[in-house]
Amino acid sequence: MRMPAIITFFLCVSALLFPFSVAATNAALGVFLGLGIVSGLWWQGAKHCWENYRLLSVILSAYLILVVFGLLWTLDFRWGLHVLGRHWFWLLLPVAVSILGETKARRLFLLSLSSGLTLNLVYCVMQMYGYVEVTTGGSNAEDATGHIGHIGFGLVYGIWAAWLLHLGLIREGRLRLIFWGLAAWSYVMVFSAQGRSGYLIAIALMLCVLYKWVFDLKSWKVIIPVSVGCLIVVLAIGIGPGKERLQGTWQALTQKHELKSASSLDNTDYAFLATLERFYMWKTSIEIWQKQPLLGVGTGGLPHAVSDLKSGFRLTENITVAESFAHPHNQYILNLTRWGPAGVILLLALLSVWMREGFKVDWQHSVVAPLSTLSGLALALHALSSSSMEEHFSAILAVLLLATAMSVSSENSRSTGGSDEI
Repeated sequence: MRMPAIITFFLCVSALLFPFSVAATNAALGVFLGLGIVSGLWWQGAKHCWENYRLLSVILSAYLILVVFGLLWTLDFRWGLHVLGRHWFWLLLPVAVSILGETKARRLFLLSLSSGLTLNLVYCVMQMYGYVEVTTGGSNAEDATGHIGHIGFGLVYGIWAAWLLHLGLIREGRLRLIFWGLAAWSYVMVFSAQGRSGYLIAIALMLCVLYKWVFDLKSWKVIIPVSVGCLIVVLAIGIGPGKERLQGTWQALTQKHELKSASSLDNTDYAFLATLERFYMWKTSIEIWQKQPLLGVGTGGLPHAVSDLKSGFRLTENITVAESFAHPHNQYILNLTRWGPAGVILLLALLSVWMREGFKVDWQHSVVAPLSTLSGLALALHALSSSSMEEHFSAILAVLLLATAMSVSSENSRSTGGSDEI
């Protein structure tokens, strides 16, 4: 068996196991990366990125260099090394770009990923009805998100559902029904969970696909299937816990909520508390940055700075939250606190160029062209309520999907959408 085939095998294994096991996925991707470096495919992919995606390569390199240099002035060097280690998966990009340049490898990867995500939907339904139990935080029978958890579930399935919606638009007959059926199932499961960020991502990516197709075709016929999808989303919100979660968030924003006792909290109360807690984290992080506005507290310095404050946020007599935290559940504020304005500017530049790479090509003749825009937009939105650039499920999926889109020849992509049939 040739080395590229072995490397492709480990990539497909990681894609299939992605929704089920963090450890197994990381192990497979670790072997994938190691073999890619030894075989020289890493350098081949890096050359492809530099020649065809120069601006994106420069900004991404600058961002990762900032992560490393931030160790020079960090308040906690040991935790800084931990944070640095959480960025290891960005090294996967050149290898994935190189190996996915072949249509067969790209087809196998996308098929493996879709198979894993489909099986996970079945698993989540079983969890919902009590046939399986999951110990992952943010995942239970009333919040059935499998081993992903509700924080990343909406991003993962929001991207996949939007891509399936796109595939249905470029296919006909039975395949279209299969793609749209899986997309509808994904939307129902996203809005049956309790991750509010996932609601925003799912709707935004759906509208992104709609806008791009209408813009390219100069026709509104495409709005019909998307309108049906929107109706499914609305119904899912009405019958699922999403309604209560959104109510709690709105009440936190408007400060119109009377909190019950700690022993009788419902989903609306928990959403209210979670929103107030995040507001406190944001406020505290900004106050920390204001003390060191130019360079911030360095890579990994935030937890140490928070502990120095020695303060918590008391909501009621018996409920105190946010006594300490490692990140403020907002990537933009986290970057500002760590590295000052440079961290935010580089993040915004990276995400903007990331999204633009896919948006400026023709989607009607390309299977993978939307993956760049969809993954970049999902990360940008998810960053409003999480450390999306460092999370396992959000960041690894986004990197692999970006690599999939970049693997198609840049010159062909810009003219015809690329020869990327699957």
